[in-house]
Amino acid sequence: MALVYIEQVEEMQQTHEDEIKILNAIDNLAISYDRGEATLEELEQKIQEYVKHVHKHFANEERLMKKYDFPSYDMHKTAHDMFLEELNQAIKNWKNYKKVSKITDFIRRSPEWIVLHINTVDYPTANYLAKKMANSN
Repeated sequence: MALVYIEQVEEMQQTHEDEIKILNAIDNLAISYDRGEATLEELEQKIQEYVKHVHKHFANEERLMKKYDFPSYDMHKTAHDMFLEELNQAIKNWKNYKKVSKITDFIRRSPEWIVLHINTVDYPTANYLAKKMANSN
């Protein structure tokens, strides 16, 4: 079952679902790491996968918004930039303090942000893009 449905732009929906899967994997690895059942390297690799995924996700949305002249592009991009700044700060704190909780606290809050962002920002964007894409075909 999908986290939320953005039927108009299936690619956006799949990206969000993949993101939640990665977040869950990070959380599971962090728990396993605390129990001595996973290595720090495994956790770091999964976090790097998440960072790359988020950057690709946001870049793709921003590309589509520019391509179809989305009127609220600046607001949407600002939301992305703020999230990336928080993510970067969480990683920096994790590395500086050598405490996994510095990154897992952020990771565990992320699904709430994702749902809010989808419902308030991505959904209207997807509706706009779907209409523009249909008109261009």
